[in-house]
Amino acid sequence: MNHKLNSAEQTLEITLPGDLLSTNADQIRSEVFGLLETAPIKAGGWNTLKLDLTAAKMVDSVGLNLVVGLYKEAKKRGAKTSAVLSNSNIQRTFIFTRLDSHIQVIMDK
Repeated sequence: MNHKLNSAEQTLEITLPGDLLSTNADQIRSEVFGLLETAPIKAGGWNTLKLDLTAAKMVDSVGLNLVVGLYKEAKKRGAKTSAVLSNSNIQRTFIFTRLDSHIQVIMDK
C-alpha cells in the first residue's frame, strides 16, 4: 500500500495493492487505519480521500465493507471520498450496492 498527501489539492491518495478480498482485507484495513492515525495524516490538510483501486480485479463483500469503513472514517473527519477504478465489474458492484451515491467513482481505463 502506498499513499501520497497532496496539500495543494488537499487530497490523501491511498493506492491499494490489488484485489480486496476476505483473505487480505483485515491486513489492508490494519495498514490503512494505522496510516490514518499517524501524526501527519491526523494533522489534516486533506479534505478528499482518494482510493486508487486500479490494481483490483475483484472486490468481495469483505472488501466492500473495508471501502465503506474508509468512507465513514473520511466522513467523520469532514472529508469526501472518491475511488479510482479500472475494472467495469467493480464499477457495477459500486452501482449495484449504491456505494456510488456516497463515493465518487472515477473510471481509469
